[in-house]
Amino acid sequence: MKKSTLILWALSLITFNGCGAVKGLMTYGTDPSLETIEQVHALPRMNSVGFEWKKIDDHRIQGVNIYRSDVSQSSQSFQRIGTVGNPYATHFVDRHVKADSTYRYRFSTFAFGQESEHSEPIDVRTLPAFSAVSFVKAYRVAPSVVKLLWKPHADPSIDTYIVERSVDGSGWKFISQVQGQLMVEYIDTFVRSGHTYSYRIIAQSYDKIRAYPSEATKITL
Repeated sequence: MKKSTLILWALSLITFNGCGAVKGLMTYGTDPSLETIEQVHALPRMNSVGFEWKKIDDHRIQGVNIYRSDVSQSSQSFQRIGTVGNPYATHFVDRHVKADSTYRYRFSTFAFGQESEHSEPIDVRTLPAFSAVSFVKAYRVAPSVVKLLWKPHADPSIDTYIVERSVDGSGWKFISQVQGQLMVEYIDTFVRSGHTYSYRIIAQSYDKIRAYPSEATKITL
């Protein structure tokens, strides 16, 4: 029995990758005698949340499990999102979150197929996304050419502008992207007379965090 428990525990750590592992397939029994993590410090960003806790003193402990629920969902059930497979590690980063959203977390320790009681839940709200580009305007510069101009985004971490277009009120579609915070024009030559074109700009940072879309600008040819 002990040998099979060890094999199952080893399998559960196959997906471990540094201090922020993806969840494994392991299921746990509960051992109330295992030390529980009492205090966790959270540091939210737009697209990630960092966690830190004090060193675990229980020498039986082999790692920490992290559980999360999405407060915006009706069920709000907790799912295991990560396993820290080192008893000396004290940090974890959740990189699978959205900006301006609230998540609820619980932590537990584990040892040989047994898990401590879960910690008290903590709510964390990620930071709001970047503000939208504040000005964008479409101009007809030739019979079948539209030029877009917009105001540079104020945040220095922005390095890309995504251009989206809607034709005659249809859904938004990606048509191009422009590199550089100060590069603030795009020329659309794939337009025809007799149609109405709407455009919007979405600023994006170096680490692929998108701002809110700008207000749309519209032009009829």
